[in-house]
Amino acid sequence: MRLVVEPRPEWRRFPAVDMAGMQQLEDTLPHIRSLGIRIMSLDGPVAVSRLPYADRLVGDPDTGVLHGGAITTQIDNLCAVAMHSAIGHYVPCVTIDLRVEYLKPATPGHDVIAKAECRRVTRQVAFISAAAYHDENDPIALASCTYMLLPERESSMYETGGKQ
Repeated sequence: MRLVVEPRPEWRRFPAVDMAGMQQLEDTLPHIRSLGIRIMSLDGPVAVSRLPYADRLVGDPDTGVLHGGAITTQIDNLCAVAMHSAIGHYVPCVTIDLRVEYLKPATPGHDVIAKAECRRVTRQVAFISAAAYHDENDPIALASCTYMLLPERESSMYETGGKQ
């Protein structure tokens, strides 16, 4: 069953999420920009991104396999994107738990797609699951992530009205 979240009053003071604003925010994050990660879609609690294959991201030069850290970064970032999309506002947050299970290496030369879905949101905590893959039916990695929402903090998105 797909999660539907009614935004809490304390979340509504932050800008509303939309695809253009989310990609604009992503473009301000140096590590995301450096990896070339792009948001492909947002649909309520579900988000999809692409990590383009690049020789500079290879973890094993003998095989050309991407380093797992690049995929972990893609997943962690995408889980936050899915959470923000689910709650509808750019509420400040921090990762409090991230578990990634690598099932197999990524295929050299191929982009990695990740899909994350926010499963539950409480007043302060959000639970998200994710998968990284070339073929959605044959995942490279599965993940679960937990974020703490920090609505008492200010956000640069709040100060700029959603435009960085």
